[in-house]
Amino acid sequence: MKLEERKAVASLGLLSAVLALYLFFWKLSETFFPLPIHFYARLIEVLALALFATLAVFTPMSFSEMGILVPRRTLFRSLLLGGMLSLVFVGILIQARLLRGGVPGQPFFSLALSGDIARCTYFLVAPMQEVLAKSALLYAFELIFGRRHPRAAVVASALSFGAFHVVYGFRMMVLAALLSLVTGWLFHRERCVWGCALLHFTCGFFPACFGFA
Repeated sequence: MKLEERKAVASLGLLSAVLALYLFFWKLSETFFPLPIHFYARLIEVLALALFATLAVFTPMSFSEMGILVPRRTLFRSLLLGGMLSLVFVGILIQARLLRGGVPGQPFFSLALSGDIARCTYFLVAPMQEVLAKSALLYAFELIFGRRHPRAAVVASALSFGAFHVVYGFRMMVLAALLSLVTGWLFHRERCVWGCALLHFTCGFFPACFGFA
């Protein structure tokens, strides 16, 4: 078996094991010892870190290929695209809020976090999740598909990213997969994670500011 084929098989095995472990632990805890929902977000990050570390050891990853260390022009283009998409998303939120009308006792827009630690730290969590989603999930699927089918890798990684949000319900799974599709396209275009992180932060943080759960 060729080296690239061995890497692909190893990547697929690692992805399957991580996802199976997460789903097994979620069902086990749901049945015998229910945990706060934010615990599962941290579990996703821990498992993704483990996957990232394993891929880093067994595959020739580099910070440039991961989209972390990039030329300034690439960084600027990525942030510009991510920023433009973020503005479009905020515009959609504003229109949706106007169409919904006012809610008694609820402001049109609020940055109040109400003690929500997850939202307080989201400016750190969103970039970390994007690094892990692109340098672990997407990178692994690129190896599996031999880099010849980038769109298939993006779709497969988006579906996997959505599956990790199963604890939040079907709606969140679909939304997470759609976000991953867009950031996957952005990452494939510029090979830079930071524009993806900006869009991820916008989509995860601002809906609650406009009163959307």
